[in-house]
Amino acid sequence: MTHPFSPRRLLAWTAPVTLALTALAPAFPAQAAAKPAPAPTVSGGPVDKDLNGDGVPDLVAAGGPGTGLGSGVWSALGVKSRKTGVGTGKVQTPATNIGQAGTGTGTVGSPTEFDGAQVITGRFWGLDRQDFLYYTPGGVNPGGGGVIAGAGDGTMQNPYQGGASQATIAREQLLDPNGNSPLELANAFGADGNDNGMPDLIGRYGDPVHGYNLGYLPNLGAPGMVIFNTTLTNRTPAGDTDWQNWSITGTELASGTALFLRNAGTGDLYLWTGVSLVDNGDGTGSLTYTQHQVAANWNTGVAISTLWAADINADGTPDLWTVLADGTYRAYLISGLSTSGTATVTATRSQRLV
Repeated sequence: MTHPFSPRRLLAWTAPVTLALTALAPAFPAQAAAKPAPAPTVSGGPVDKDLNGDGVPDLVAAGGPGTGLGSGVWSALGVKSRKTGVGTGKVQTPATNIGQAGTGTGTVGSPTEFDGAQVITGRFWGLDRQDFLYYTPGGVNPGGGGVIAGAGDGTMQNPYQGGASQATIAREQLLDPNGNSPLELANAFGADGNDNGMPDLIGRYGDPVHGYNLGYLPNLGAPGMVIFNTTLTNRTPAGDTDWQNWSITGTELASGTALFLRNAGTGDLYLWTGVSLVDNGDGTGSLTYTQHQVAANWNTGVAISTLWAADINADGTPDLWTVLADGTYRAYLISGLSTSGTATVTATRSQRLV
């Protein structure tokens, strides 16, 4: 079927990113044959997930019903070790609700606009600070979302103040060829090898009729201007296409994009490092990566409201924070990655986030 979002339809939009639209056509030049993308490069700027520029990743969690947190977006700055100067896995509590002003896509402005939303961070404005991308499966702008500029101190700008503070992502931008909105989004950074200073996204998609898959959404050069472009043929770490059973979260290392993959039902936790996109030029493609099994029977059946990836202790290996439905958090520091066995996972003590 014809994708409902085309370069021609872009010209009719009046979203905050309209200024970039005249440069989009043609958005996707044809490619003669499948070929690997250039090796991804890590852009300059702060450490991934570092909201206040102190060199240590920070934790962000969306609140609302079922999260153990009040409505809004909760920010908790990472705690440094006095001895080593790197992150310990602990965060400063109580966390701060930085989403009091809402998403910028409503009419009033309320933290309840984030209820049911997913929030991820990245340099979505292309500057040297972390911004906030929210995706709302339901509620205000269902199936869409937006980008709110970060203030550089662990907070976000008021999305209703106008100017370069908020950019709306329309539902049509995120739809796959079958008309499905994403089940989940993750930061893909520059996995396609085309670094325009603004990160791409990877999504989980599908329905019982058409099946489930990953999809790649490149950024077209403006805040919030991402669009579904490539249906990915990768199988899950279990060797099937049951992507509805997995959750994903990404971070950026010196080696490029890394993705954690978790199956809540089985407790399987995997890590893909060196993630790169291979575009077939026909609307399909695949990811190349090195796969590591991090753990088996990890938080099996546990409801995790936020799964947050970052290199917490600056050892070059991605780690995880979890926020549970009771509002508690803990860090999982990972070492000893292998392609033939499980890694070493060291959990910190569970603590209240707020």
